[in-house]
Amino acid sequence: MFQALLLSLAFAALPPAEVETIVGDRLVGELVELNDESLVLKVGTESRTIKSSLVLEIRQPVPVVPLPPGPRVELLDGSRLSCKEVTVGRDRARLTLHSGAETQLPTNRVASIRLGESSPALDDAWNSLKDRESKNDLLVVRKDDVLDFLPGVAGEFGEKITFLVDGEELPVSRDRVYGVVYRKRNIAAAKVTCQLRLATGDSLQALGATLADGEYKIRLAGNVELKIPADQVAALDFSAGKVRYLSQMEPRDKKLVPLFDLPRDVERDRSVLGSPLTLGGKVYSRGLGIFPQTRLKYRIGGEFARFRAVAGIDDAAPRLKTSVHLTISGDGKPLYDAEIVPADAPRTIDLDVTGVRELDLLVDFGEDQLNIGDFLDLADAKLTK
Repeated sequence: MFQALLLSLAFAALPPAEVETIVGDRLVGELVELNDESLVLKVGTESRTIKSSLVLEIRQPVPVVPLPPGPRVELLDGSRLSCKEVTVGRDRARLTLHSGAETQLPTNRVASIRLGESSPALDDAWNSLKDRESKNDLLVVRKDDVLDFLPGVAGEFGEKITFLVDGEELPVSRDRVYGVVYRKRNIAAAKVTCQLRLATGDSLQALGATLADGEYKIRLAGNVELKIPADQVAALDFSAGKVRYLSQMEPRDKKLVPLFDLPRDVERDRSVLGSPLTLGGKVYSRGLGIFPQTRLKYRIGGEFARFRAVAGIDDAAPRLKTSVHLTISGDGKPLYDAEIVPADAPRTIDLDVTGVRELDLLVDFGEDQLNIGDFLDLADAKLTK
C-alpha cells in the first residue's frame, strides 16, 4: 500500500514533453499520441503531427522515484528493470514491476538477476562478474563487501533457486543468494529503434513504442510487450541510426598546432575551458570545443544527408577583440566559410552533405591573427540521415 501511494504521489503531475526533431526543432507541449508512423503534440490550443522518422528524442522531466528494495533484472540487450518480484521457470521468466505492471519473457533473454543491495564496492564486483567470460551460470553470494560465485547451471528461480553443480542439483534458499549471472548466449540482436529511460532509473531497449490513453506499450526482443504508465517515462531516444554526433566519432585525421609548446586537444561535449558548451546563454550537452589552428577530417561514407551545428565563441571566453575563421568542406568542395567573433550571435549551420564521403573542418585564426580567447564551440554538431 505504501509503495503504491509513494508512486502515485510521485507521478501525480505530468509535466509538458519536449520533442526534438532531426531538423533541430524543439517543441514543448502535451504528448497526446505516439505510434510507428507519427506523434501528436498539443502545443497550446494547436495539435501538431510529426512523422516518427523525424523524431530524435522525447524528454519528459518526471521526478526521480526512489524504489524500495527488490530484484533488478538485466536482459541480454542491456535493458534494466527494477522489480517487485521475479520468478524464472524452464522457459519463461515472470517479472512484476513496482508499478504493478507484469510481463513474461523467454528465460534465455535474461542476462542477470541481482537480489542484493548496491554499494560502490559491490557494484564494481557485480559488473566484473557480468563481464566475465564463462561457459557456466554463476550463483553469486556475498561475504561482507566481497562477492564470490559458484559455477554451474541455474534452474528454476522462486523461493528457492535450483542450481546444478557437477551433476548434483542443489536447492538454495533465495535469501542466501546475492544474484545469478547467466552464461552469455549467442542470440541474434534485434533492431532497436528506441531507448527508454524511466523515472526509476531503469532503461529499455525497445523495438517500438506506442502511446495511447496515458499508457505506453513497449515492444521488446523475444516477442515481449510491456505496458508502462506515461508518467513513469522520462525520455525516449529515437536517434539510433538517424544521427551521429561528431563528439561520438573519431576523426580519420586530426592536426593541431600547439600554443607555446603547450599540449592541447579538441574537447568533446565541453568547451576548451573544460566548462559546459554555452552560447548565447544556452547550454549544449553535445558538441566540440576547438582551438584555432585545428583541422579535423571525418569519414562519413556518403551515409548522411545533413550536417547541423551551432557555432560561436563560448560565453565563458574573454570578450576580447578576437575572432576565428571556420571553414567546412565536403570531399574538397567548400560548404561553409565564416569569420566568427565574440560579439556575434550564435550561428546556425545547416549543410547538405548528401553523397559526401569525407567532411573536413578547419578552425583557424581570424583576421586579427591572434590566439587570445578565441575559443570556438561547435555545439550540437551532428550528421543526420
